[in-house]
Parts: sequence; structure tokens; C-alpha cells
Amino acid sequence: MKKTQKKLGNKGFSLVELIVVIAIMAVLVGVLAPTLIKNIEKSRESKDAQNIEQLKSSAEIALNNESAYASVVPSTGSSALVTLTDASCTLNTQSDFSSEFTGTMDVTKTKLTSKKYSGKTVTINVNSLGQVSIDDPTASSASK
Repeated sequence: MKKTQKKLGNKGFSLVELIVVIAIMAVLVGVLAPTLIKNIEKSRESKDAQNIEQLKSSAEIALNNESAYASVVPSTGSSALVTLTDASCTLNTQSDFSSEFTGTMDVTKTKLTSKKYSGKTVTINVNSLGQVSIDDPTASSASK
């Protein structure tokens, strides 16, 4: 007799208990989702900034080769070496610099992924003194 009463008394969770658990889970997801999305975007921005710096470093390394240096450094003004967009990364020259640069870094899959750089173009330039600079439309003039 006791066994049958135990079985009848143990009916599991009630509908109200399940609704309360689902509501608590919904609140937790609602609180944590914006933070997670913000962190994902921050990591994309960080990745883009690292890619830009890596492109600049690769350009500086490629310019250490005398023939590459002579083929891309202008006599006056500055010239664009690499153009980076949210669609692709392209070298603006087909010379000794191009072969030196691609030996340092593969740019075929490099692109901008964050919302900060969406629709913008970042250019790596070299001036007549051989100095490499970044033309970043999102950066302030103090960080260039």
C-alpha cells in the first residue's frame, strides 16, 4: 500500500515550476547576450588592428630589400603599398616589393571584419624617405 501511495504522490514537476525555470533562464540570457555580443565585436576590432599593424610591419620588412625599396619608394610625396577593405587586401604594386611582401605575409584571406571598419579602406603608404605609415580613417591623428 505504501508503494502505491509513494508513486501517486511523486508526479514530477508542475507546470508552474517549469514556467518559473524557463522565465529565469530567459532573464539570464537577456542579461548575458548583450555582453557576449559586445565582447565578440571587441575581439573583431582587436583582430583588425593587429592585422593592420602586421601589414605595416611586413611592408617595413619587405622594404629592407634594396631592389624592393628602389621599386616602390617615390622620389617625392608618398605612394600606397597595400589597400585593406572589408572585402579584401590588395598589393598596389607588382614589383620586387610584391614578391618580398608576399614572402613575409599571405594577404589572400586578410580583410577587415569589425563594424568599426565596415565600408572603410585602410591604406599602408610609404613616403620618399622610406617611412611606412598607416592611413586609417577610424584612427585619430594622435595615434598615427
